[in-house]
Amino acid sequence: MLEDWQKRFPNCEPVAHWLRVAFPDRWVRFHSLPESKRYPEDAREYETLLNRHNCILGELTGTERRIVLLTAGYSEDLVAVRGPRFDAVDPNATLWRSVVTHEFDGDSSPPGYWHVFASVWDWRPKTFDPIVRSVADCTLANVMIVAPDCRWLLHPYDGGMDVITESPTSRDRLKAAHKEWLSVYDSGL
Repeated sequence: MLEDWQKRFPNCEPVAHWLRVAFPDRWVRFHSLPESKRYPEDAREYETLLNRHNCILGELTGTERRIVLLTAGYSEDLVAVRGPRFDAVDPNATLWRSVVTHEFDGDSSPPGYWHVFASVWDWRPKTFDPIVRSVADCTLANVMIVAPDCRWLLHPYDGGMDVITESPTSRDRLKAAHKEWLSVYDSGL
């Protein structure tokens, strides 16, 4: 599981906001709601948000069903922590790796560690709906869903999802298929 991380994401640790910067030619952001509305307000908007995430995950997984859920916690030392909300939605996760964040964020940052936990799931539509909805509601954060061979990665955030594909060509195909979900800004954010 995740043995190909360094091959697929060379010189980049599993921290979502670093990935989109490190791999801009493979990155695309999709917004969860029409007109880039950030937060859902009713059942219809939650349904749209979840349908978009399930659609993109379905296209990324293809016929494969085994995928990996990554969740993270932060501490000022090497004691691996993860919030109790993650324990409730992903009780089978185990520590995969710890990342020294202050070495990447600059010398002026205080010492800190990003602890990344992983668990294997059999994905079907709606599998991650409770997690995606919690991310949209800002009650969970720091979640990534990744192929076991690290071919692609999806990072839900409150407002949408960042996707890192296996190639610029696959990114362009995904963008073309879902143009109406893209940002109107040149930055793609």
